[in-house]
Amino acid sequence: MEKIREAALAAKPVPVPVIDAHTHLLPYRLKGWYQAYDKTEDVVHQMDRLGIDCIVTAPHPLINGTMEIANAAAAEAAELFPGRVKGYISIQPYQGVDEVKAQISKYSQNPNFLGLKFLIKYHGNLPQAEYEYALDFADEMACPVLIHNYGDWEGLQNIRRALEKRSKVKIIVAHQGGGYAVFSRELAKIMRDHDNCFMELCGSLENRYSVEDLIGLVGEDRLIYGSDLINLDPAYDFGKVAFSPIDDEIKRKVFALNYLSTLKDSQMGKLTLVDPSKKGNGVFA
Repeated sequence: MEKIREAALAAKPVPVPVIDAHTHLLPYRLKGWYQAYDKTEDVVHQMDRLGIDCIVTAPHPLINGTMEIANAAAAEAAELFPGRVKGYISIQPYQGVDEVKAQISKYSQNPNFLGLKFLIKYHGNLPQAEYEYALDFADEMACPVLIHNYGDWEGLQNIRRALEKRSKVKIIVAHQGGGYAVFSRELAKIMRDHDNCFMELCGSLENRYSVEDLIGLVGEDRLIYGSDLINLDPAYDFGKVAFSPIDDEIKRKVFALNYLSTLKDSQMGKLTLVDPSKKGNGVFA
């Protein structure tokens, strides 16, 4: 098999399955924030160029729209691009517990939804009724919850407290714990106490730790590739994994197998590896 690094250097799709566990669809341009991809078709084209086989997404209406718009957009994209796009159920606490319950009820039986997504600080802090309900649901379902955390010490400590009450939910902490090395070190301490906690890679622009450094902190089975596409160019953190000096078998874990492990016991949607020798269509169902 062609080596991952060699394929990336030749500008070819990497020859192993790749799941991008942290993505967004639909543009978000508040306060001048700009994304290059308006259409999901353009996102899929970028996926094909790098060799990203599947994205798991929480569309941008999560930020300043409603849960219904965000979740409906994820459901539509997953139908249009089967096996290439899966969704998180977006949770916005300002809409209240009843609406959170309604959205979870509506989308948790849809096999294209794999877990939940929280944007803490954008929408409040973790210890509030709406997030607590969603976390309890995720714990019952043993599914993943991707939680945004960037530069937020309190957010990490709230994640620790959430884990102390729940052992089945798989909490994936975005941005290596908070975007800076100090948060990665603190998240590593939390992960040592809770084997249902994972570190996601994206947005590492201000964190000088390499992929091999992060693996040294949290282990090769607990680091998950994500890009923050369409907010950030997926090539940046993709390249950090592809060009890392670590062994290709460890890269396979970071690129896909570690995320698949968070779905092993889940009672929500599944992501099935169909043919790892293919790229794009046909790898996942």
